[in-house]
Amino acid sequence: MTDTSSRLLAIGELSRASGLTVSALRFYDRECVLVPAEVDPDTGYRRYSPGQVQQARLLAGMRRVGMPLAEMSAVLESLPDTEVAEDLLSAHLRRLEDGLTDARREVARLTGLLSGPRQEPLELVVDASALARAIDSVRYAASADPDFPMLCAVLVDPHPDGVRLVATDRYRLAVAEVEGAAAGHAEGRMSLLPTTLVDRLRRALWETWHEAGGGLRVQLRFSPHHFTAVLPGGVGSGSEEVVGETLGLDCPDYRRLLHDERAPEVTSMRIPVVDILAGLAELSQPRVHLGSAGVTTEPGDGVLVDRAFLWEAASTLGEGYAVLPTDGEIAPLALRGADGARLSLVMPVRPEPAP
Repeated sequence: MTDTSSRLLAIGELSRASGLTVSALRFYDRECVLVPAEVDPDTGYRRYSPGQVQQARLLAGMRRVGMPLAEMSAVLESLPDTEVAEDLLSAHLRRLEDGLTDARREVARLTGLLSGPRQEPLELVVDASALARAIDSVRYAASADPDFPMLCAVLVDPHPDGVRLVATDRYRLAVAEVEGAAAGHAEGRMSLLPTTLVDRLRRALWETWHEAGGGLRVQLRFSPHHFTAVLPGGVGSGSEEVVGETLGLDCPDYRRLLHDERAPEVTSMRIPVVDILAGLAELSQPRVHLGSAGVTTEPGDGVLVDRAFLWEAASTLGEGYAVLPTDGEIAPLALRGADGARLSLVMPVRPEPAP
């Protein structure tokens, strides 16, 4: 009897055993992902070892779920360390789940566009002081560039537990949560409020609080093209309405910019916001480093950021901490509020080239 346990397999045999086409196997050979055990120098025929059948089957499965080529290669290279391979597969699964969530949200938004004026308004009741704090937490990050009108605004994103405010100018991003009681919540009902309307609302909130004191509730009403905030008046006075049109523009999906909160941060360095503010108070340079040594002007670990941007983000939070990207990671600097309801991202800047 012939021993086939160590016999090299032709490319056609490996194709039938793994489910990968012959052309796919040739592609993975060219990309150095699955290199044959032997290539005939005269004919160019590829031969594979029996042990490569499992690798080819893994490739076939990863190919079916759309895994990037670099990560497919990393999975094979990590073997026999299955823990590393499983981590890579889990990370890809999270991306797929996030992508499905994004797709559902976009379909809901498109359905809303098809409904047009027939869509019922969405109503939400929130605490007036909480809404004012949230506006203060994000307003600084809104753009003033007329070439990007969709960024000269604050995005209002209702969700089952309340509403989320978001502003960005492409260089920083600020997010704030406000708890609220929703009546008629629906996914994909985001509204883009121009900063002029947001500023009017903020002034009205201050005046209402100044006249009537705390504990006031504000009713927010969203329709496809309009926004209304109903503020209770002071003692003996009626309610006040802040009304305006929303921007009929698409805003970039801010969720893709947020750090994955499910990812462990045990290896990330955290720096208290109060320490950042104290360090910035002693510096006037336009760019500063934030790392293990705190805020400095000397290159080192951590990230290089715009000083003014970092000051605005930190001073808006007041309390909380900054999460530095892990070593070698290219990511924004994240500053999280102590209450967990506020987040600011500051994009790093490139060091100036040496003369």
